[in-house]
Amino acid sequence: MAGRTPKNTVKDWIDAAQRTLVDEGISGLKVDRLANRLGVTRGGFYHSFKDRDEFFDQIIQHWEQTCRFLQDDPPPTKPTEAIDWLDRLIQRLIEADGYDYQFDLAVREWARADKRAEWAVERADRDRLDTLQKCFEALGYDVDHAAIRARVFYYHQIGYYAIGVKQSISERRRKAALYLDILCGEEALTAARAGRKTARKARAA
Repeated sequence: MAGRTPKNTVKDWIDAAQRTLVDEGISGLKVDRLANRLGVTRGGFYHSFKDRDEFFDQIIQHWEQTCRFLQDDPPPTKPTEAIDWLDRLIQRLIEADGYDYQFDLAVREWARADKRAEWAVERADRDRLDTLQKCFEALGYDVDHAAIRARVFYYHQIGYYAIGVKQSISERRRKAALYLDILCGEEALTAARAGRKTARKARAA
């Protein structure tokens, strides 16, 4: 019937694609298979997308918009802001609040065989590393040291997920401060925490 509303929305197809990409990889992103998963005919796909290229572009866009490794607030500019920013980041990653590591890893695997996914991953990594570097600069490191600290922090975390380390949330919370000291530099963090404590006393006076 003309003007009939499709049974499934664009979001339904994208959500199904995300689950399938995580479960089966890029080989699972076939129109027939996704239609079967949604309980519709393949014709429903073309109500929402011109073709598979447009579909794939929207999956990547969805990943870029929703799979956020870092929080959305701007990077810190002062040591006291940096330690608070890093504390929030660590807790956010532990709680998987806004960052779906399985989706992230699935897109990285897809990027091995598809240029558009490869370019998206490169953009995301570059932006994430740039923001982390700014945070380490705020902690007091020079540009070169901050860049290396950013890479160690980021590669460690991505590697943690890629290897499939199994730890409970309570265990990760318990060790978070120690990880932060090792990855970020105990001396810099101690100075930042001391500065934060002084600032709090000054505000309370």
